[in-house]
Amino acid sequence: MAERKKLTTRNKGEAAKEAAEVVKEKPHVDRAMKDVKGGAKTRRVIYDTHPDVHSKLSMMRSMSANNVPVKAFLDEAVEDLFEKYLRGEGRFEVKDIERLLRD
Repeated sequence: MAERKKLTTRNKGEAAKEAAEVVKEKPHVDRAMKDVKGGAKTRRVIYDTHPDVHSKLSMMRSMSANNVPVKAFLDEAVEDLFEKYLRGEGRFEVKDIERLLRD
């Protein structure tokens, strides 16, 4: 004879639903956890430049010891740019730069 299932008033997935609701209530916690785990996705920045600059970046990549991607050189340049603006040496005025870059 076939075994009968027990009837209950409790849903099996109820605990999972409650946990999901907690995460929905606090999306900043979820985002912070992803950042800590290294799950932050990179975002594309479109950068059109003069052909000479493009050529020099390509040559730097090909002449680097480990064939460093151009993206790594550009990331380094942007980090240097942020430091320059924090020192107050940037060409353009940016309001509240301390708060923007210190976070």
